[in-house]
Amino acid sequence: MRKILLVVATVMCMGGAFAQLSMGPKLGLNVSSLTGDGSNFRAGMNVGIFANYRINKLLAIQPEFYYSMQGAGFDDISVLTKTLESNYTSHYLNIPVLLKIYPWAGLNVHFGPQFGFCVDDEYKAKLAGKEISSKDLEPYGYGYKAKTFDFSLALGVGYEFDFGMTIDARYNFGLSNVYDEEGSPNNTMFMLSLGYKFDL
Repeated sequence: MRKILLVVATVMCMGGAFAQLSMGPKLGLNVSSLTGDGSNFRAGMNVGIFANYRINKLLAIQPEFYYSMQGAGFDDISVLTKTLESNYTSHYLNIPVLLKIYPWAGLNVHFGPQFGFCVDDEYKAKLAGKEISSKDLEPYGYGYKAKTFDFSLALGVGYEFDFGMTIDARYNFGLSNVYDEEGSPNNTMFMLSLGYKFDL
């Protein structure tokens, strides 16, 4: 038992001697969609902040807080010989908590849960040049409304340069339904982000 405690204490001391805290802004591009047939990818943006707690040379914990524009496009549908163009846009505040593993220098692999909160969403359809929005239909009891909470898993790879710049490529796969309705789709999103970290 004394040997085990000694080993644990040694590891904690080593981690404490190396531990570094940094934080900074990040922004980037999203390519998002919804699971299910007929959903196409569409572009959006992400912007936010991150904090990085480097435990040792191998591991770090990185929580983030960022705004994300998501959604999907849909295949055109013929309605009375006319083409219906439609798309769905959602706005989320996302909080991922990532474990980062550094196999070499600034190169890292990261993964972890992400907690999302939908602050607004809208479905728009255009038929014969006239646009109809789900928000226009809400007063009449029609249209879907996304659930406030969304849970997903994040998996990605990144690199942190010595001068502070960071780059991340990440895939988020939603595990909760976007709507309350049965058979509701999940969010899915690719992210590419640039950031800059400041040591504290």
